[in-house]
Amino acid sequence: MPTIILLDVSLSMSRPVISSDSIENHTRSSIAVAAINSFLDYLSVHAKLEYVALVSFSSVHDVAVPFTRDFDSIRTKLPQIEEGDKTCIDSALLGVNQLVMNEWGHQTPIQIILITDGSSGVGAIGRNRIIQSLPLPTLYPVKIHILPIVSPHDPCLQHAMPLYQKIIDQATVTANNSNGTISRGSIYCPEQLSVSSVIAAMTRLCEQHYQEFWCSLKCGQLEARVQLFPAPQTVSHESLTATYTLSNQLHIIGFVQQQDLGTPIAISKHLVIPQAQINNNTSGRENYGSKTPTKDGSTTENITTEEEMSDPSKIPNFCVLLHGALKVEGMSAIILLGTEWWGTLSAWCEASRARRSCLLLSVLKPGVSAAPWLGPLDQLGPPEEGSAPTEVFPVRAWRSYSGGGGSGSTWARPHALLADVQKVLRHARKLPDKTQHLYKELNRLRRSAISLGFSELLTCVSTALERECSALPSNAPPECALQLAHAIAALRDPRTAFDIKHTLQPIAANITLTSMSH
Repeated sequence: MPTIILLDVSLSMSRPVISSDSIENHTRSSIAVAAINSFLDYLSVHAKLEYVALVSFSSVHDVAVPFTRDFDSIRTKLPQIEEGDKTCIDSALLGVNQLVMNEWGHQTPIQIILITDGSSGVGAIGRNRIIQSLPLPTLYPVKIHILPIVSPHDPCLQHAMPLYQKIIDQATVTANNSNGTISRGSIYCPEQLSVSSVIAAMTRLCEQHYQEFWCSLKCGQLEARVQLFPAPQTVSHESLTATYTLSNQLHIIGFVQQQDLGTPIAISKHLVIPQAQINNNTSGRENYGSKTPTKDGSTTENITTEEEMSDPSKIPNFCVLLHGALKVEGMSAIILLGTEWWGTLSAWCEASRARRSCLLLSVLKPGVSAAPWLGPLDQLGPPEEGSAPTEVFPVRAWRSYSGGGGSGSTWARPHALLADVQKVLRHARKLPDKTQHLYKELNRLRRSAISLGFSELLTCVSTALERECSALPSNAPPECALQLAHAIAALRDPRTAFDIKHTLQPIAANITLTSMSH
């Protein structure tokens, strides 16, 4: 979950601070720098993979450091930031929105840490104007944390508090409307205006929103201690009546070919990082310094060299085995996350120069229908002995329909959908010669619509076929009207229209002839 440090550099941030816990002279700016360094120190230990950007603002904003994992570059830049004129939070948030949309798009959750001096910079009328002009809610999921460098009893803070609360409330609305709900931000006021109190407030922020998430990844008798990054959030959704929290044990219940799995919609995605089993932790000593019994009943100690113990690459790990197997076989693992809640685990290569490869956990929407083309996820199982190839798995070739047989997304653009509907109508106009082709295209179209939840498409296609039936010429064979009427009724029949396993069949020849004789 990338983080933006939004630093106020207005003139009021240069005001001196008289502190009883230090003999040094501080300004609000220097205290802000100390708080940011404390935040970066925390990330260096607990969230090394976090992307952080530094944006300074006064009446205008400036991207001092773009998104990076090199925290030292931010530390180096902090003393070089020049002070500005007045505080304009609304324009700063507008600039942040542009930065996020350019770098991450509208699906990646973002955290913003707003560090300011506790002053809105305007009076009551100006404050209301700022509230009305805030560029919130955003197009992307976001939670905003505010750290005012001010005494909690300062009148300026009491005046600015409605503005801060409005920022947090409006940012949370977007989170509730996204695929999953993330916890809201908050205002972290220091107990007093001092370096130690502000750093303590920043520490509270880190402990609440940047905690590590450790769990066990199990597959039969194999198990590994792993960290999920970013830490998963409690999931809720408009269509769900309950909230779901990820368990501390993830169970692999099966494996699926990647081409069969496709790309089901994921609520969130997390890197799966194995715990380094080195000689200074308990598990490492147990695994690599244990005693093994021999045939005569005596024991021999498994001695591992100090070089091997200090090099994680030489220590066997289940995650390395799993990653290699998934990558070579082109498969994904199905993970049981909780009651009626599943996820997928696949080998993933980072799109950067480093090209680091790792395991990626995709958390699916809770429920058995998270991937409709697979059928109910709680009924998946190994293939029965002697089953035909088409019965091995409940996935058909229609999953990649309109992708030319490939693995692309269905109907990525409007003209692709229009072309598929027009293909059905062309076959309908060439009946009875194209009867088999018509039903083949109808089945492919219908199954793709069902897998995407696009039920409106079936209604539109049936209406279009109804128009074609009414426009048949007077000399058309009676079979044309019969086949079209049969297809229209099948598309509108609630018993079979939305059954993904049902296949529409044309009217048999003997039925057609009987109808013609009447």
